[in-house]
Amino acid sequence: MAEYIKVIRGFLKRLNQDHVGAFAAQAAYFILLSFVPFVILLITLVRHIPLVSESNVTRFFLQIVPDSSDLQVFVLQIIREIFGKSTAVVPVSAVFTLWSAGKGIQALTNGVNAIYHVKETRNYVMMRIRSAFYTLIFIAAVTGSLLLLVFGNSIQKLLEKYIPMIGRIAGYIIGMRTVISLAVLCVVFLLIYKVLPNRRASLKSQLPGAMISALAWSLFSLGFSVYLDVFHGLSSMYGSLTTTVLVMLWMYFCMYIVLIGAEINAYFEERFRRLQQIAGERIRQEYKEFVDGLRESREEDKEQDGEKRT
Repeated sequence: MAEYIKVIRGFLKRLNQDHVGAFAAQAAYFILLSFVPFVILLITLVRHIPLVSESNVTRFFLQIVPDSSDLQVFVLQIIREIFGKSTAVVPVSAVFTLWSAGKGIQALTNGVNAIYHVKETRNYVMMRIRSAFYTLIFIAAVTGSLLLLVFGNSIQKLLEKYIPMIGRIAGYIIGMRTVISLAVLCVVFLLIYKVLPNRRASLKSQLPGAMISALAWSLFSLGFSVYLDVFHGLSSMYGSLTTTVLVMLWMYFCMYIVLIGAEINAYFEERFRRLQQIAGERIRQEYKEFVDGLRESREEDKEQDGEKRT
């Protein structure tokens, strides 16, 4: 028990030394600043997909933010304003929008670099281009999620009509949306811990923190929604600024969860590696004993057959 307490205290001490709270606040701030240009670019691209309407996009965004009336109004206003404008976006405007949206990824990169105790030696311009590229990949992932969540049933019916076998498989997949959302979050966090910091690491070594962060993110968003439905103290305290404060709080704690996942990987990396080595040695030993047992059993069978023949 004392050993566990010592490990937990050491982990909390490292959280404080790495200024995880400060980097979470920085990442949340820049991601919120990047939110509007990100949504502009995302919806501009999504609108070119057939059958996508304002109501479809609204339903999707309301599924990925906490279920709060203030947050819903905030999201609805942004979507309504964007859909009310012209769909024509010149390439130069799209590039600048993508560049601005990449600030959030850049802030998150600074945080994970500090947690893994590595210095940023990569070229600044290339880093901003990489951040914009990762933002574009994230937009593609969000668009794919939009198609799955909003048009999942329609896609399933089309597949059942033309390819029945795949249609049945798609039905099982669509019916497991909660599990899929957790898996998607886990993959996103896994890539964040693998790609963003200025160091090399295997995907397997970053898996524990990614899994814990994905589960914690989902549970926190659910708990935050329940809290907002039950308690309304923030409305009387902040008045018209309540929506902004709620969004900032939600994003701050979400970024804190992401960085805690990175801290888990960094702090327990050596322990995880030893556990993997012990598990691997144990599996190899069990396999060797199993093979030796089979070999001895075959030799005994041969000896018995030889005795019967004689």
